[in-house]
Amino acid sequence: MHVKFNSVSLRLFSAAICLVTVGLYIDSVATHYLAYRLSTSLDRRNLNRAAELEPWDAELRWKLGRQALFIAQDPTNAVSNLEAAVSLNPHLARYWLDLAAAYQVMSDVQRQRSALERALQADPSTPDVSWEAANFYLAQNDLERALQLFRVVMANDPKQTNSALKLCWHATQNVSMMLADAVPSLPAPYFAFLNLLTLESETPPAKEVWHGLTSLGQQFTVSDAFPFFDYLLRKRETETAVQVWEDLVKRGAKLQSYAEPGNLIVDGGLERDFLNGGFDWRYSVTGPVQLSVDTSEFHGGNQSLRMVFRGPAVSDAGIFEYIPVQHNTNYRFSVYTKAEDIESASGPRVTVLDAYSGKSYVLTDDSLGTTGWRQQSADFRTGSDTSLLVVTVRRVPGNVLIKGKFWIDDFSLVKAVN
Repeated sequence: MHVKFNSVSLRLFSAAICLVTVGLYIDSVATHYLAYRLSTSLDRRNLNRAAELEPWDAELRWKLGRQALFIAQDPTNAVSNLEAAVSLNPHLARYWLDLAAAYQVMSDVQRQRSALERALQADPSTPDVSWEAANFYLAQNDLERALQLFRVVMANDPKQTNSALKLCWHATQNVSMMLADAVPSLPAPYFAFLNLLTLESETPPAKEVWHGLTSLGQQFTVSDAFPFFDYLLRKRETETAVQVWEDLVKRGAKLQSYAEPGNLIVDGGLERDFLNGGFDWRYSVTGPVQLSVDTSEFHGGNQSLRMVFRGPAVSDAGIFEYIPVQHNTNYRFSVYTKAEDIESASGPRVTVLDAYSGKSYVLTDDSLGTTGWRQQSADFRTGSDTSLLVVTVRRVPGNVLIKGKFWIDDFSLVKAVN
């Protein structure tokens, strides 16, 4: 049997089917559009109407829940809508977090905990989710769980590391617990923890963190350790600073090349790049003095350090190095200097001082006019309280004008034979 598609009745039937289909589509689109427009409003009635139009939309129930919780301050209604939202879509952590907040308002700790755990299941690595859950467990004095979650925060959002460390440290005051559960096994958060502890003058815990950092066996930039190193010097923890320096030297061949057997002055020949930290040479740029490496004029090796005095009075040339020493011990110091056209009543001198008391052990002759390379040396004995020296270039007195050039090279400090 063949159906004739050109019959009038069949065409009318087909047209009716099309009209119904188009009508249903238009109605669906119109309903969705109206629901969308209503959902953009913060008005409770509009949101309710939108939810009635699209009862399967989890986001609409979530918005109703947030409106009830944060605007209407109706936690009961908030819980009802937020529970509906997570029932429709349990895979969005934000829904669970807001539900947990609603439970918190209602003092329902058990269901708050459950909602937070569901949020973590939905999104286990997002820092904001872990942050909210961590603070909950911290308030509940569940330190182990809180620290684990703060670890997730620090591992995934370095910007929150400092805040997380402060909360964890002030809650625990326990370095071992922090390193085991909270601090990611990476140099950056370890250094952030070191910085926090030094700011709070927590020296023994900071030492423990340093030991943990070096035990990681991971590479980091030497200069990252300099703030901790300088903190130890400020606290007169010379022995620990020496240990930190030795730890740094062990980590790389480059730093090992700075040492000269028997010479306590690191890079005494001024042949290496200045680290500007640790027990290497440090410098500061001052207007009246220009410091530069000179590869055309030197006493030994391939270069020296040149200083150009431009006229104004200056007492400190801006170059120095810390040297750890033993108390009540004899030492011999030596340095080579050269001058060119130095005009002043007080020329530059090399000095060796107690870094803490300022006691002077060596003050070389001042350099005036023009001289060739000459060795200046001195023997001295450290005092009973001396553990750290500083060698530098100064003028005594330093309040008179000075012009000219001055070179230094081949520093040496060795234990003297008694």
